[in-house]
Amino acid sequence: MFLAVFPDRGNESVHQPRPLAYHARMADRGTSDGTAFEIVTLLPGFSELKKRSGELDGNLPVRAARYCGPVFEGSAAGFQISLAQPMTLARDRKGRLTCDMTPPTHQLVTQEVDAALERGIEAGLLARDGHWHRLLRGDALPIRGNRMTVWTGHMIRPRGGIWLLVGGAFNRRSRVSVVEHVVSDPDAFVPLVIEIDARVVTEEPLWLEAELGCVTALSPAVKMKKGRLQAGAPELRQFGEFFSEDYFETKAKHPTAAYVRRQRGHRVKTMDACEARLGYVGPDVHEVGEFNRFATPSGFSRQPSAPGQLQFALVRNIAPTRWTWQGQTHSRFEVRKEEHVPALEALWKKTVGDKCPSGLEFIRGHLMGEHWDQPYVQFQPWVFLPTSPGWSTLVDGAHRVPAYDGMRAVIATDWFFALAMVYRMYGPSSVRIPFRAPMLRALPVPRNVLDLGMKESLL
Repeated sequence: MFLAVFPDRGNESVHQPRPLAYHARMADRGTSDGTAFEIVTLLPGFSELKKRSGELDGNLPVRAARYCGPVFEGSAAGFQISLAQPMTLARDRKGRLTCDMTPPTHQLVTQEVDAALERGIEAGLLARDGHWHRLLRGDALPIRGNRMTVWTGHMIRPRGGIWLLVGGAFNRRSRVSVVEHVVSDPDAFVPLVIEIDARVVTEEPLWLEAELGCVTALSPAVKMKKGRLQAGAPELRQFGEFFSEDYFETKAKHPTAAYVRRQRGHRVKTMDACEARLGYVGPDVHEVGEFNRFATPSGFSRQPSAPGQLQFALVRNIAPTRWTWQGQTHSRFEVRKEEHVPALEALWKKTVGDKCPSGLEFIRGHLMGEHWDQPYVQFQPWVFLPTSPGWSTLVDGAHRVPAYDGMRAVIATDWFFALAMVYRMYGPSSVRIPFRAPMLRALPVPRNVLDLGMKESLL
């Protein structure tokens, strides 16, 4: 599920978009050394940040690793926060949230945390008796009600012109819900924390191990407009041309790698800011939103600490869906899209005529997953998001444990405009997705920002 990322209309007029030259100047000042952010480690041995491979260290299916460029790039996007040793989260008989861990980890997060915080205070990274000092003093994993804050042991600061999205891991995540937040201040360090929403935790222990969170560098120079697609829309033409009869004939014989080849040869100058268009067919249920939870030296705020605009698209379901996955096949797969199909077909005919029937059939599917022994469902929404040159779109899917989990993807929407999502199923389950349910979030980001590294030091 998405947490703390829904549209916040209360601050639309507070932060106005800055001129393109401003964002270019900030980006040049902050990323000239090839890094997106700095971290200072105060509590070594508890967690680490690392950049993983697109094939998930060999765990991504070979077909996807070779031919599904968006999922491959999505798996490599961001910096994964990995725990050095596993922990479990559960509730005791009185319903209280408890965390069980190894003795070395327990010593780190209880007995050694105060000394680590003191080092940060002496170095000027942390305010004595400030919000974070009070919260973390004596316990690096404080629990307040149904929320557990996990201090990773690091302090973090973005470079100028960069914002950092801190959330759950993707494509290989722990089965906990993480509340997202953004770090935006290039002039101050804040503790790098992961907030776990524990409302779904029961007496059955949930394992927290390996990749628990992710830090993704973004550019706060995104403005998005939403509108219904009209006849002649270039988005539909491009979709029909790509998913042609030749494409599906080739795909029936072997993987095409058409997207991978096209993207490999796509070279353009990256624009300083992104003007994105959210175009859709069908009911008007999708939204343009902005982040409203920011980590600052004095705690969390609804306002960023640095100027900028970072809008995203929240794509919702328009066709109530039910499926039952038995582990190797679906015994039921129902997508109630019939009332919206005539409008799609009429718009397609006005735009491309009788050409590209395979493209129409493909997009008409909306949700598809009836494949033997493949625990995946593909979501092909009637939604498109063209972006400025050099800008791709980071697509994060809804997370519904244990039924399904959206796999992060990076789509080069400056030439391939359609959004899509692959959901992975973990085991036999029955799923119901109602009308208007959140399905994916689409967030434009410059490709050169996704390629940036980080700078790490130990205090």
